[in-house]
Amino acid sequence: MAIYLLKSAACMSIFLLFYKLLLEKESMHHFKRYFLLTAIIASFIIPQIVFTEYVDIEPTTAVTQVITINEPQEIQPVIQVVEESPMNWSLILYTLYVFGAAVFGFRFMYNLFKIWKRIRNNPKTKHSAIYRILLKEQLPPHTFLRYIFLNKQKLETNSIPNSVLLHEETHAIQRHSLDVLFLEVLQVVFWFNPLIYLFKKTIKLNHEFLADSAVLNGLEDHLNYQNTLLSYLSNDSFNPHQSVGIANAINYSSIKKRFIIMKKQTSKKSILLRSLLLLPVLALMLYGFSQKNVVSQNTIKDINIEITKSGDLLINDEPATLENLSTEVVRINHNFGPYITRNYIKAHILYDENQYKLIDQVKAELAVIGISNIEHFSKRTTKILGKNGFKPSEYHGKTVDEAKEIRRNNVFNEHKTDANNEPLLEIVWIEVKNENQIWFNNEHVPLSQLNEKVKAEYPLAVKNNKLSAQIYAKEIINSAFTNAISQELRKLKTSSITVFTDRYIMPEDEYKENISTTPNTVILKTNNIILQSNKITKYNSLAKKYNAIPIEKRRIPQSDLKFLESTYKKMTVEERKAAHPFPECLPKENQDGASEEQLSKYNSLAKRYNTMISEGGNIRILKSDVDQLTYIYGLMSVKQKENAAPFPDFPEPPPAPMAPKVAKGEKSNIPPPPSPPPPPSPLDYATRMAKKGATFFYEGKKVSSGKAIDLLKKNKELNIESREKNGKAEVRITKEPVTIE
Repeated sequence: MAIYLLKSAACMSIFLLFYKLLLEKESMHHFKRYFLLTAIIASFIIPQIVFTEYVDIEPTTAVTQVITINEPQEIQPVIQVVEESPMNWSLILYTLYVFGAAVFGFRFMYNLFKIWKRIRNNPKTKHSAIYRILLKEQLPPHTFLRYIFLNKQKLETNSIPNSVLLHEETHAIQRHSLDVLFLEVLQVVFWFNPLIYLFKKTIKLNHEFLADSAVLNGLEDHLNYQNTLLSYLSNDSFNPHQSVGIANAINYSSIKKRFIIMKKQTSKKSILLRSLLLLPVLALMLYGFSQKNVVSQNTIKDINIEITKSGDLLINDEPATLENLSTEVVRINHNFGPYITRNYIKAHILYDENQYKLIDQVKAELAVIGISNIEHFSKRTTKILGKNGFKPSEYHGKTVDEAKEIRRNNVFNEHKTDANNEPLLEIVWIEVKNENQIWFNNEHVPLSQLNEKVKAEYPLAVKNNKLSAQIYAKEIINSAFTNAISQELRKLKTSSITVFTDRYIMPEDEYKENISTTPNTVILKTNNIILQSNKITKYNSLAKKYNAIPIEKRRIPQSDLKFLESTYKKMTVEERKAAHPFPECLPKENQDGASEEQLSKYNSLAKRYNTMISEGGNIRILKSDVDQLTYIYGLMSVKQKENAAPFPDFPEPPPAPMAPKVAKGEKSNIPPPPSPPPPPSPLDYATRMAKKGATFFYEGKKVSSGKAIDLLKKNKELNIESREKNGKAEVRITKEPVTIE
């Protein structure tokens, strides 16, 4: 706050200095009035202006430093005695400020009350839109808003010159009192700032310039008007202390300046030049007193790969190899993660015709890190078509948020109508993170609050039943969770719902083909559908149920635990990733213990291995037996452990064989690992599956393997999907996305 007040005071000083040097003595009074008012407002605004500069973070190569740390010496603790300050300066300054504001506020209200009292207790006459308040007191003429205060006796005896009346009427017509009121309020709040007083004094003097100018425009005898002003200033009958500070009074100081300005004439050229000089002053103040906020941001970058005639690789004009290609790509794009990489990063491959075989290897490396949007073209093609280098994608150079907004607009343009081809009003954009977290408007929203948030954001669309929804899952989403979101959105009469995800998990019995699209259909766009067996579905249900219970209170019945363990062991790596985590249990001292069957198995194994270990010699220990013994022993109660056979004292497992060493200066005869095979094309994959006797379908209809291969040869844009059903491979070829109810 202190820095802000200092910057504000510095701006006021510069504006006031500019006014005193270049404007005050010129007869451009209307311009000066607005300059002074604008200057004091700008002095409070300029220090609050923040210029934000976005700096793109350049990718850097990680550097490993080896730091030698000496043996630390014993450090004796140093106890510092901190003396508490007996004075609370913050409280003192705050109290002082409040006291000053109260004093000036009381003074301001008292002056307003005095004027209101004079208006109410004295007779008044109306002339056009101006009121003349006739006073009994011997006060000089003064003005407040539309009220001119005049001595009644002098007005009735025509002792007040017309020029004086015109002077006061000018104050009223041009509303000079509003300027003074504004300064008075600022003075109450910033009573400690002396520059407010200087501004008020300068503005009130300029009011007198304006009133004098209005009077002199209708007079030829300027000397007579000046004598009239002098006669009022020298009149000892007026008590200056009776005047009110917030009113425009004629007996104002600096009469010498007023007389000089009356004779001054400023040309239009001079006014223009002085006005233009204000621009560099304003620019310097913006530069010097505003705030600058530097924001670092990561932007998405296209991957431009060039395969030269000699087979060398260039990634964004930097040399690279196949071995470090994926590392360089991740470094260039700041390790955005699989979701951003898959959906927003595009790769261009420019290759020499002699090195076309490297394309598949490069694409395989890109596929490893998740880049699927790849475009390749030869150097000869670019010469023929006249392409000039790599054409950037629409996401290149954009932040993640900007890229998401572009994609959202693209989706909106693609889906301007609902399932009935009627225009939509709004599209709700929902992201699903970590499989079961709903994000709406960059905010994590519980499922129970989703409708409330959507309704608050799109009230008109909900009211008119013109709402559509787009659900995006970063990696994987389960059909049960999708159905739960859809049911909530349907309560708002959402006309269409589309789900976008890389992998979609659903039970086998829910999968349907060739269904008709209705307004209640959820459109699914995915690269991979994982059909779960009933066992995995039951596993997920049980795992979700027990994971919801705190681990210290979790009790799993033996039948459920056995089912969970057996099902989890049979799952593939992909199925485990897609499933709920296994619900672990803490070991308990007071648990029921292992079953009789488990105790019998444990004692049998423990006695056998204890006997083998005691006899010595080479023994064969099965890892499955060790795991089973450890598991049952963990289930046993304290009493069961005391009565059971002791846990075998297994020897440490043998160490892993040492890697062969190569003497310095010699070459290793160990061949390097082979490069990963390129992903098969749909045509090659279909040919291979035909040899294995797979069943082929095109758009839901069964076709022969030859027909399927012929279709893929003619149209390379066809989508292909393969899965096993009842132990037999099925290959499905389609142009449209899969839809589910």
